[in-house]
Amino acid sequence: MIRLFFILTFCFCIVQSALCQSESVRRVFNFNTNWAFYRGDAIGAEAINYDDKNWTEVSIPHTMRLEKKHNGGNRNYQGIAWYRRYFKLKKSDQGKRITVNFEGVQKNCEVFLNGEKVNEHFGGYLGFVVDITEKVKFEKNNVLAVRVSNMDDPFTPPGKAQAKLDFNYYGGIYRDVTLVISNKLYISDPLETDKIAGGGVFVTFPKVEKQRAEVNIKTHIVNRCNDNASLTLITAIKDKSGQEVASVNSKGTLTANSDQEYVQDLVVKKPSLWHPDHPYLYQLESRVYNGKDLVDLKTTPIGIRTISFKSPAGKADGFYINGEKLYLRGANRHQSYQNIGDAASNSMQWRDALQIKKGGFNAVRASHYPQSPSFLDACDQLGLLVIECEPGWQFFSKDSVFVARSFQQIREMVRRDRNHPSVFLWETSLNESPTPDYWAKEAVRIAHEEMPNDQMFTADDFFAKGRKYYDVSYKVINEDGTDPMPTMPSLTREWGDTWIADPQKENGLRASRMYTSKGLLNQCVLRQKALNGTMLEDEGGYWDHARLDANERIGGYFLWTYNDYTRGSDAVTAFSGVVDIDRYEKFGYYQLQAMQDARNPVYGPMVFIASYNNRPDLDSALVVFSNCDKVKLYRNSKLIGEQTRAGNSPTASFVAAKDGSPYYRFSAGNYEPGELKAEGIIDGKVVCSYSVKTPETPDHLEIEIADRGIQTVANGSDMIPVYIKVCDKNGTVVSNVAPLQSYELNLSVSGEGTLIGAHDPRVNVANQQAEGGIGYGIIRTTDKSGKITVNATSPGLKSANISFQSLPFNGICLADGEHVKWQQESGTNDSVSVNEIAVKQPVIKLSADMFSLLDGGRDGLEKLADGNPRTIWRTFSDKLPIELKIDLGKPFGLLGSRIIWGKDSDWYTYSLQGSSDGINWVDLISERRVSGQDYKPVFYEATQVRYIKMKLPEVLPERSKAAIGDIELYGLPLSLPN
Repeated sequence: MIRLFFILTFCFCIVQSALCQSESVRRVFNFNTNWAFYRGDAIGAEAINYDDKNWTEVSIPHTMRLEKKHNGGNRNYQGIAWYRRYFKLKKSDQGKRITVNFEGVQKNCEVFLNGEKVNEHFGGYLGFVVDITEKVKFEKNNVLAVRVSNMDDPFTPPGKAQAKLDFNYYGGIYRDVTLVISNKLYISDPLETDKIAGGGVFVTFPKVEKQRAEVNIKTHIVNRCNDNASLTLITAIKDKSGQEVASVNSKGTLTANSDQEYVQDLVVKKPSLWHPDHPYLYQLESRVYNGKDLVDLKTTPIGIRTISFKSPAGKADGFYINGEKLYLRGANRHQSYQNIGDAASNSMQWRDALQIKKGGFNAVRASHYPQSPSFLDACDQLGLLVIECEPGWQFFSKDSVFVARSFQQIREMVRRDRNHPSVFLWETSLNESPTPDYWAKEAVRIAHEEMPNDQMFTADDFFAKGRKYYDVSYKVINEDGTDPMPTMPSLTREWGDTWIADPQKENGLRASRMYTSKGLLNQCVLRQKALNGTMLEDEGGYWDHARLDANERIGGYFLWTYNDYTRGSDAVTAFSGVVDIDRYEKFGYYQLQAMQDARNPVYGPMVFIASYNNRPDLDSALVVFSNCDKVKLYRNSKLIGEQTRAGNSPTASFVAAKDGSPYYRFSAGNYEPGELKAEGIIDGKVVCSYSVKTPETPDHLEIEIADRGIQTVANGSDMIPVYIKVCDKNGTVVSNVAPLQSYELNLSVSGEGTLIGAHDPRVNVANQQAEGGIGYGIIRTTDKSGKITVNATSPGLKSANISFQSLPFNGICLADGEHVKWQQESGTNDSVSVNEIAVKQPVIKLSADMFSLLDGGRDGLEKLADGNPRTIWRTFSDKLPIELKIDLGKPFGLLGSRIIWGKDSDWYTYSLQGSSDGINWVDLISERRVSGQDYKPVFYEATQVRYIKMKLPEVLPERSKAAIGDIELYGLPLSLPN
């Protein structure tokens, strides 16, 4: 599938992460280990002599509290936490420049050194640099203290309160921390410099052709010395073998305590161009000399490529890279994981990218925020195009602080990631938010100012107010299927999900292995209908999916989602992924794999049977995914049938027309337990096969070290996932026949690794329940290489154990300072945040004849009272306002209401009034703007209410129509007087 050198390349990179360069001019120390942590606020914890003996010892990446797997509904910790790190520096480093680099702290923080505040930062998704040169003490204990808050903050994008958010603010120092020692004549960091279209090294490609590529490099050099520098900047480009293919040097005098940008031009002849199918990376090496002395060296991976959203003839008919059309098959990715939230090691980021690539995707949308630099590094090397997203989700504030921070985050996002060849589109918009015209105009202007060339493309929804400013639009389609603007480049940023799907019913777009194969299969059936162009919601589509493969000029699509995730707004996990939260693949993973060409060596041939072969009611009709020319299916060695790809294409003709492979459906007659086997055939030869056996009685456990070819490094903070499987005597996983079947699993780890959460009974990692026959854990390495052993037991089953080795870390970890011995992290100090408590209220039974419209119409109003939110009442026009009346027939004491909107990404402004006589009205809910995913009950009290009037004066974005799935009213009937 994925070529082996990708994995080998990463193994080299992860071992070398945080290395100092071969020269000692710039030393980068791993600063992830030996931190003290306290959950809660601690007055005076910034002081060097603060008593932290009752704190716990942790490693970075770290989340403020480990959480249960299904922790939705605003149940994760929100509050304050403190981190402290002791360290010493040698006297020989005096006179050097010393900085601490944070890749991500969620979400706001203050940084102190030896009791003095040295920095603060707002925003959880972009890094920052703290210069401690003038504050640090040498040959003495230093204490770096960080106060972190992940509490709701309407001034910091995304800005939305977590209780209404579609993901979680897990909190903590959750990405890498490094300490860098360099000379005071140095190449700057773009996040520190705050220089428009500058800072650090900025590489562009003014002209790219097969025979030659022009390379422009802008390098920002700072002289913090008190003397002038006789400066030479040598910039060289090296190929994968280390051979220099181009170089240039610049000379000059850089005066004391000043800075300057040096612009250089190079030509690479016959360049190897970067493309998702062959992601070739060069190394750009920047060397700074003062006289003859090398004083700084920085290496920047670069990929030479050119992109466009129009054909050479100027038609907006798709996406082009290096002049070739490429259909984008992407997925949306959230960065969260089971138990650890967002706090995943670099290797975990790489495993995600590798799994996405193997799943048949060539692109990923970083929803809804900039993701880890390591994830983008992996996308560069593996060949995944990336939509980079500004932090945002269904929230906008006119407050000047929020606006300023939103614009600054655009700048920082571009500065951080502008050199990544994988980043091809910049979503400089607050996802699904009602941003005003002026904001969108300025957001686009800033992005182009930061990257002033023809390779900067910005994106937002087509029907958002700022559509005239963006370069690319999502959802360019009218509700009747026509094209509103054929000259606008078009992508679909999300498809394949609906927020009202109920995974327990196993009939929708959300599915989990905790139920059965029925739901996993139906998710695939609906997604093929959507991919093939349906615009009907009961078939798995939306009109604004833009018909996906059925759209002739669409550039591609991004499935919602790659992984399951939890969110503050809903207690039920969003089972929309093609993989679980723990990254175990569902049937849908293989469905999307079949969309790629079997003859493309990056993906290769595949075949998969979407069945556990354990459901007689399901497994007489069998679904197979394959991208091969022909598929044969056998049951117990007897041929059920064979089908060709060409012959199967009419079952989803638009999918086939875009070179995808619709699923095969085989009729097997009567069900038989045993073995199913599928063969994929190309040019008459069997090139791949897949078999599945009916699970028998549980017999034993098996452990899978899910390293995906990426070996574990003993740096004190690396992580590796493990699966524990309940198997029968043949080694077949005992998957569910009925929903919520489970087995008790006991897991332990010994040697040079620790099981994250093993000592926290609240998350039940060491004593957990399997889902669909599978359990999960994450192991963190120690700082000593050696054997790690995993043991698993379950009552009545044979136990399992497995050992593996961690590799030595070749980088430099910053030595620990002097401090008391801290506790091991456990479930102690387990304060909780204030969470919303579900309140059950008596529901008033509604019927269709109670509803009417101001204009007298009644068409479709029965859908408002049928108890099924998937049946949507819609207006026939976008004329507003709309006034809906309800006559309850007798007076009630009202206690609240719940409106389930029909479109999750629209915004609705509404109000409710109540009346006893239909003449005199009182406000129940004053005019209120909500997103379509705000479907929680609103509670109030009103007596003697018989009539209710709902007004809808506005629906956004433009041309959206009023749409409601259901209306619920809570209350009790009042006794009528005698």
